[in-house]
Amino acid sequence: MGEARVIGLVSGKGGVGKTSLCVNLGVSISDFGYEVTLVDADFSASNLGVYLGRYDHPVKIQDVLSGEDEVESAIFRHPTGVNAVTSSNEVTDIEPDLSRMDEILSKAAQSSDFVIVDFPPGLDTTVSSLMESCDELIVVTMPTQTAGINAAQITEKAKLDRQALLGSIINKVEGEPSRELITREVETMTETHILSEVPYDHEMKEALFHHKPLIEYDPISEAAMEIKSLAADMSGEEYKKPRFASIKRKLNKIKERIG
Repeated sequence: MGEARVIGLVSGKGGVGKTSLCVNLGVSISDFGYEVTLVDADFSASNLGVYLGRYDHPVKIQDVLSGEDEVESAIFRHPTGVNAVTSSNEVTDIEPDLSRMDEILSKAAQSSDFVIVDFPPGLDTTVSSLMESCDELIVVTMPTQTAGINAAQITEKAKLDRQALLGSIINKVEGEPSRELITREVETMTETHILSEVPYDHEMKEALFHHKPLIEYDPISEAAMEIKSLAADMSGEEYKKPRFASIKRKLNKIKERIG
């Protein structure tokens, strides 16, 4: 690898918001002045391009893995400032040969400070192979029993293989201890450090509808500010949440109702 940190976002189950975190975290780190490349390795349910505003680059990661195209042709510059490599939605591309994955990540790392890889959910041979290709891993989970159990399986696998595990992100937190796991419980189940607790935010769905990452659509939303704070921690930068953000959010809602 080059100078970049190659970080895999991995989850034990689908639906935890891994792709939205990948995009918004990448854009947030890029906003601090770093070169970031996002790589869509979720071959079974590719959505990275959708979260980037339905951007459809003609050369997909499968084209490189098959040897039909070079890595440089698949990497493109997105208007948000990040670089990206997207995946095909074709059924025939669900299980590509991963023998060139190290080459793709190495090439991306040469011109980046961070390479963030969006993994498929689960723990099959594809996921295991991708885990080996990354320098560091972050487990993305939710405050539910099923997500916690699946996340624990991922962390156990990473530890058995002696892979660097940065910690876990608890996503879609509603702050309802009567119906969801609390931080300490997730930490105990996964035996990892909790890097961030990203609140559930209905604006995430609105941002997707408007073809924008949340961090750009509503930078003072609770989830956006938490992701920005995580990006600052990961890049060693300082981030102060905007003052009176909650008041500004309420005023914006009032304006929406009136207008």
